[in-house]
Amino acid sequence: MNKIIGLDEYEYEVFKDFSKKLNPATKHDYLSKVIAFKEFIDDKDLLYADKEDCTKFMEHIKDNYAKSTSEKIYSYLHSFYNYLKKEEYIEINPFRYVEKPEVTRIKTKDDVLSIQEINQLIESLYKLNIRDRSIIVFLVTTGCLLNELVNLKWKDLMVDDKNNYYCKLGKNRKERIVKLHPYCFKLLEDYRNYSGLPEIIIPTEDFVFTTQKSNSITDRNVRLIVKKALDIAGLSQYSAKDFRHSFAAISLRLGADETDIKKQLGWSDKYYAIRYKYVLNFVDSESIDYMINKDNISINKK
Repeated sequence: MNKIIGLDEYEYEVFKDFSKKLNPATKHDYLSKVIAFKEFIDDKDLLYADKEDCTKFMEHIKDNYAKSTSEKIYSYLHSFYNYLKKEEYIEINPFRYVEKPEVTRIKTKDDVLSIQEINQLIESLYKLNIRDRSIIVFLVTTGCLLNELVNLKWKDLMVDDKNNYYCKLGKNRKERIVKLHPYCFKLLEDYRNYSGLPEIIIPTEDFVFTTQKSNSITDRNVRLIVKKALDIAGLSQYSAKDFRHSFAAISLRLGADETDIKKQLGWSDKYYAIRYKYVLNFVDSESIDYMINKDNISINKK
């Protein structure tokens, strides 16, 4: 039987029936999870997956991904196998025997880097190439989502007549303009120069961050870059999502208005800030500018 994007022809037809009411982006997301599971069980027929297959797969996922991602992957596969049971392709959903990864929405110290830890990270960035340094500093100083960084284009960067730097993030209701730290903007300029692009930033549709093989970068690429940076800094207990949590917690600790944080991070509700109340006392009270103050740390080390 012919293979179609990782599934055999019969499996793909079943998946198409399952996903016919999903929008294209969600359908693609579900499909990638189903294919990942099939590959993990060594191309075993999806209809014959058992409890052991599902358990080992989720253990693998939890060892390699953040809790929120693990929860999402579990939910997608559980939903897919519920459909198979409902349509009587199988008798029992094997994922029902696997404990669902639970993610608390209340943030704790484990979700937030202190300013000291952020400085520890920044101090080690000289060991990374200019693109990866730019990515880490952009994430730390804007609190943006990974997909917002991935989709950042040169046309989204702006400079006003007072040499303040800004960028546009998000789409639709979450679209917003955020201020960039001067050092972050300088890194982007250095990255342009390294990439052989004109010194003056032209508002093009080209993506800011690329790879050697592609004119864009993926979420997975960025996670690997973040993991490398955190490992080098001795902070491997954290992950990419924790930069956003750290930005929110530190800003609130330093007295930023909840409405301003809502605008900066694209929250739909300023009361999301309540999720951070348990961690605010942990966050240092130092000025946030210290994080990237070249006089205080060797951020410009080569």
